[in-house]
Formats: sequence, structure tokens, C-alpha cells
Amino acid sequence: MDESTDVAGLVILMVILLYPYLDSFHEDLLLCKPLPSTSTGTEIFKLLDEFFLENSILWDNCVDVCTDGAKAMTGKMSGAIAKIEGKAKGCSSVHCILHQHALAMKKMPPFKKETVKIINSLKSRPKNNRLFKILCDDMESLHTSLLLHPEIRWLSRGKSLIRLFELRNEVGIFLRDNDFALGEKLCDER
Repeated sequence: MDESTDVAGLVILMVILLYPYLDSFHEDLLLCKPLPSTSTGTEIFKLLDEFFLENSILWDNCVDVCTDGAKAMTGKMSGAIAKIEGKAKGCSSVHCILHQHALAMKKMPPFKKETVKIINSLKSRPKNNRLFKILCDDMESLHTSLLLHPEIRWLSRGKSLIRLFELRNEVGIFLRDNDFALGEKLCDER
């Protein structure tokens, strides 16, 4: 369960349902509705409760709730989870694994500046990106492009580094052939 503000400034509540069906689990979008005024725990619960009533869903069917840990969701008295647990006896709650990873990544050291410069100099300039792809094709490389280093996409951080490592020879050749000073940094063992 998560609430988010879209590009138009509308606050939307989304609830994804995971349920057993035959001999596996299925995942479906249960609810995607705008919140009428604020995104408080009370408003979130009210929207959910109305949806459950309209669709004859029993609160006892709710056994676990996964959220991002925002105060509106997890507040002890007025959080949506507290209100859900009041209706659905035996319901538990967990913190979303993606948000747990995001919190863990905040403690990890950032990319070295040179690494970001190398990736972004090749990936963010269309001409460099096209020339690098041609070089990779000619060398019959495993990949033909780097992955852009996105600071906000913390899950991609490791993938960006792995791709740079896998293409380190191609990147070194490209940088040295095109007189990029960063070519020497790629071989720096410090």
C-alpha cells in the first residue's frame, strides 16, 4: 500500500493485493484512487474502508500490510496501519523491502567522482554513446553500452558499476582514442 503525488499534484492511493490462487500466489491491483483532501492515516483508512464496504470485502481477509514506513501509514494512533489492525484482528505489518534497501544504501559510500564522470561522459552525450556502441560492436563485446549512473535510482548503482567493469577495456580504448583525460583514471589503481 502506498500513496503518492502524481505530476498534476493529485494524491493517489494504490493498493496491490497478493493472494493465494490454486497452487501459487497472484498479484493484482486492488485499488487506485485519489485521496479527496489530505494524505493522513485517517483519510487513507477511510478510503480503504469505504472500498471494502462497497465491494463486500471482509477486513478479516487482510492478514498483512506492507508500506513505505511513512508516518501517515505507520503512526501508532492515527496511522492507516493502526486503524487497519483495529478492524482486521491478527493483521500484521511490514516495511517494504525496496524502502529497506533504500535506507541501507544511504549508509553506503557514494560513487567515486571519476567513475560517475566516465559513465556520464559516454552515456549522456549522444555522439559518444553512438561511437562507443560502434566500438563495442566491432570488438564483439558482451554489451554495447554503459548504464547511466542515476543517483536517485539506488538499485541501479551496482548494475552501473558492474557494467563499467565488464566494459573496462572498451571504455579505456574509447577514452584514450578520443583524448579524454578520464582514460588514465580508469587504470588508476589508487
